[in-house]
Amino acid sequence: MTPATRLLCLDTSTPTARVAVVDGMGVPVARAEATAERHSAHVLKLCDEVLRASGLRPDGLYAIACGAGPGSFTGLRVGLAVAKGLALATAKPLLLVSSLQALAADMAHGASSRPRFVVPCIDAGKGEVYAFACALDEAGAAEAGGEPWRLTPAALAARLAELPAALVAGNGADRYAAVFDASAHRVSIEGPTALSIAALALPRLARGEADDLDKAVPFYGRPPDITVAKAGKKHLANG
Repeated sequence: MTPATRLLCLDTSTPTARVAVVDGMGVPVARAEATAERHSAHVLKLCDEVLRASGLRPDGLYAIACGAGPGSFTGLRVGLAVAKGLALATAKPLLLVSSLQALAADMAHGASSRPRFVVPCIDAGKGEVYAFACALDEAGAAEAGGEPWRLTPAALAARLAELPAALVAGNGADRYAAVFDASAHRVSIEGPTALSIAALALPRLARGEADDLDKAVPFYGRPPDITVAKAGKKHLANG
């Protein structure tokens, strides 16, 4: 990767869609964001905005990176649909990365103190959150977080009590602030950012990795509420 390389990076796992064009060193060239209940009306516009600000056409990109969740079902579908559409039209590599891991990177970069663990927390709906614990290495970078948890805020607060000096942040932590503030674990850090999506995607890209466009799907964290019955009729799934 070189400073002349250009990547389009986006994350739509939360109510705030974040999009950026970055160079091959991860430095932002242009970025934009918008907050809404549904992202379908503006994600493509955000992509167009940052491409224009960068003086690029889509075929001038080197690759496209997208947060794969877990998070909002609708948000993840919209984000990946846009990313896959651009990758297909331009024949550029597509790279999917964990939205939770990107949020962990934002926390490691933005925390005012040096905790032993950061716990990114994204709202899962239905009174639950997605989270996992990431240790920080000697350089202060977040290590890999492993398999995400899906659990109640109270259950996560109980796990935090077992992690020394852990910090929790994200829209899931903000939504259930009363649960986490009681334990003094919560901090306010925005994310997942498109810059952290880039930071996770660039090493994969340097290794020549890319995701299969036909097989690439978001990590939803749970089955969708609406499924298709064998008879072809839609019904509500349990849970």
